[in-house]
Amino acid sequence: MLMYLVGSGFSQGEVTWLSNEVEWRLILTTTQLPIVVTVTSSLCDDRCTILDDQLARLSETYGNLIILRKANILTNPFFAILYNLVNAPIIIVFQTGKEIARLENDLSWGAITDIIDNLSLFAPPPSDFVQPPSDSAPVPSLGE
Repeated sequence: MLMYLVGSGFSQGEVTWLSNEVEWRLILTTTQLPIVVTVTSSLCDDRCTILDDQLARLSETYGNLIILRKANILTNPFFAILYNLVNAPIIIVFQTGKEIARLENDLSWGAITDIIDNLSLFAPPPSDFVQPPSDSAPVPSLGE
């Protein structure tokens, strides 16, 4: 497997390139974690460079809660064929082996985190989990 360090300012983001369809199908069918795939192309403009930075930020933000992969649709066209892709960059989110979301136009950090957070990709905390009080919650008074 080829490992790449991506991101101009986020060197901790480690992302694995998808290299063939057999590997992809194995990942897709065996993992329980959400998968985020960024689709790039060697003909892609600065948007792909920006997407590399976003991918590194995803790695830092969500750590081992998600699997991050990258696919170049020119060097590995299997991915473009499987998902009817004609351009890049694109972000595709998979869960339980199925595509559940796709971002094609707005690849801003806010759009990326919104889609991940709004899809409820992560299991809720256990029912006995006690959250700390928020700053806006009223503080109970003592003896009043």
